[in-house]
Amino acid sequence: MASEIKLANLEDENSLRMQWRRVKRHPAFRVWKKPADAAKNFLPSTWRLATQRFRHLPTTVIVGAQKAGTTQLYAYLVTHPRCFEAAKKEVDYFSKHSQRSVAWYRSRFPLAFRVARKQGHVMEASPSYLPTPSALRQMRQVLPKTRVIVLLRDPVSRAFSHYQHKKTRHLESRSFAEAVEAEIRTNAFPAQWGVALGEGAQPMLGYVARGYYALQLELLGKMYRRNRVLVLDSENLFADTAATCNRVFDYMGLEDFDVEPSKVYNRGYYQEKIDPRVAEQLRAHYRPYDELLTEIVGQPFSWMAPETAAKAA
Repeated sequence: MASEIKLANLEDENSLRMQWRRVKRHPAFRVWKKPADAAKNFLPSTWRLATQRFRHLPTTVIVGAQKAGTTQLYAYLVTHPRCFEAAKKEVDYFSKHSQRSVAWYRSRFPLAFRVARKQGHVMEASPSYLPTPSALRQMRQVLPKTRVIVLLRDPVSRAFSHYQHKKTRHLESRSFAEAVEAEIRTNAFPAQWGVALGEGAQPMLGYVARGYYALQLELLGKMYRRNRVLVLDSENLFADTAATCNRVFDYMGLEDFDVEPSKVYNRGYYQEKIDPRVAEQLRAHYRPYDELLTEIVGQPFSWMAPETAAKAA
């Protein structure tokens, strides 16, 4: 009887959570939320700007990929007693707010004396940086010595999750098949080295283009030395969160810390399933990009077909 009551309460809680998610995704809610957030953040932002010169720029930045578990990883990393978080997870300075001053960017982070007292690390996580060449170039200028973490997810499931994210927020009216077909047909990023290296290289922001990881990592490799970049498979994060986080702590020069993986962040709860034919179309499209990715990282990833993994071995 007690177990039945507990199960009923859990179902009610999940139902309420999904209803609240629907409300937050509605365009009218977003229109109301923007000025409300601005008013709420006015005083803290003013204080941060007034004290920006005494604040510490990030020492570690998670640059992406979008919908790959960056929120999950960031939330666990900042539980370490020597890790300090930003005012909000996605500052998006180099991609969406690059017209602002570095002083504004610095104001988003903790006071330097607090960081120094613990010999700590300052974290930022903005998935918009990885597919945006101009963002990576500007990040190199402002943060030349930062550590960079890249979290990669199966590009097929990532693309579908990205599509569902927009559709449930009423920002996409096409079917996934139509969106994929249109983007592949007009693809401006062939699976060739050097595509993202030019000064005028365009950002890869589409459902499909965000999965061109090799092209994005090639530019990142030009911006930072290999020992400053850690590339992770999101499958490992979800399969063994504690081990993956401790791998990151070791990379950052921190002692191990027992994280408690008790919550899944940004879970989609999407009802629609990907059409197997579209999934196969995408899998075939990504194959040459995955081969380049294996070449640049030196190992295959969990989503790669057996023949690709065998070729890389």
